[in-house]
Amino acid sequence: MSSRSFSDITQAQWMRACRKLGLVVETGFGKGSHIRIFNPKTQSKYTIQYNLHKFINIKIFKKMMEWGIEENDIWEALK
Repeated sequence: MSSRSFSDITQAQWMRACRKLGLVVETGFGKGSHIRIFNPKTQSKYTIQYNLHKFINIKIFKKMMEWGIEENDIWEALK
């Protein structure tokens, strides 16, 4: 993993990054503020909560890498 900071990534930044990476972002399910991302290639889904911290951001990052997205591509999308 890169030495970039995971501690200050917000849900809105993840939403933009996911869209840039070709993932589908679904909002408006239920009453909460969570979003669901969907990988059309693998049919996999993952939920991102509103309040994030370093360890959750690392978990989201690793999930995207499991889906076959390169580390550098994720960091570039998060810019």
